[in-house]
Amino acid sequence: MDPLPLDIGIETSRATAAPGETITFVVSAQGGSLVGVAMAFGDSSRDQFATGGARTAHVTFGHAYSAVGLYQASATVTDAEAGDKSASVEIRVQ
Repeated sequence: MDPLPLDIGIETSRATAAPGETITFVVSAQGGSLVGVAMAFGDSSRDQFATGGARTAHVTFGHAYSAVGLYQASATVTDAEAGDKSASVEIRVQ
């Protein structure tokens, strides 16, 4: 079976939130042999999910920011065959 082209996308439940409100991040990825998805929320918090060699993944992360500010949240998928690819989204906490 031919590998899928390495790709990643990220969607959020909201782009603006108040401090303490949880934002849901849905990461969709595809590739040849996905090893995992790592999420960096832009405030020094991180999370990760192992995908065990899957060709596709849909992973949901939740995060609440504690301080007002503008954050760059980024997701990175690692593929055993094609390397890494990232996507990011801007979150405003006010």
